[in-house]
This record gives sequence, C-alpha cells and structure tokens, in this order.
Amino acid sequence: MSLFTYTALRELSPGTIASQVVTRDIRLVSHRLQRKTQRKQNTGLSGSVESLLLRSEKHYNCQTGLIVPRGLDEARILEFFASVENGETFIFDRYGIIALPDNPVTCYMVSGTFNEDEIGKVFHRYGFVIREV
Repeated sequence: MSLFTYTALRELSPGTIASQVVTRDIRLVSHRLQRKTQRKQNTGLSGSVESLLLRSEKHYNCQTGLIVPRGLDEARILEFFASVENGETFIFDRYGIIALPDNPVTCYMVSGTFNEDEIGKVFHRYGFVIREV
C-alpha cells in the first residue's frame, strides 16, 4: 500500500466533501523510482571534462492494482486524479499506510494525465507518473 493525502476538488467520490483533505491507502503494484538529471558538460582542449549539474528530479512511475470498474475504489482513484490534474500538490508516502506513515514527500502529477488499462473486461488498472517537489 502507498499513502496519498490531497485536497478533494473535483469528481468527488461518495462520502467526500469539496475542499476536504483526504488521506487514502492506494494499493500500487509498482512505484518505481526514476532519477532524471539535467546537466551541462564541457570538454576542454586538454581533454578534461567539466560537468555542471543544473537540476535533479525524482519521478515515480506508479501503477495501481486491479480495480473493479464502477466501484468505490475506482471512484476514489478517479477523484484523486481529478483533484491533482491541474498541478495541485499532494503528499505521497511510497511505503506508508494511514496507521504507520514512513517517508511522506510532496509531489505533483508530471503530465496531468493517467493511463487506464482494461484487464479482461473485468478489471481496470491505472498508470501515472508523479514528481517529487
């Protein structure tokens, strides 16, 4: 399980009030960390290399477990996507749960989009990418 804390803004699931801060345990089967760096490198006439690190970012490629279509779990994940799609920040805890947080970090959706895969017309699986602020 992974922990997500966000402000519910759009496409609210049953029992959620607008502008309510919501904390959810979401089962992710994958939350792979990827580091992206932007740097400049120059090679002098002598052959020595000078490197300048401009920025380093941590991205998490996430994928949910199997979700039953039109169920409460799907309503909650779609609420999360709608509430953070416009660059709103949220708290992500890769290995934490509500009862025992581990290492919460502030993140935002990289592209504002997510992928929905249909598994045998019985389940859905969602993939998305987030970036640590």
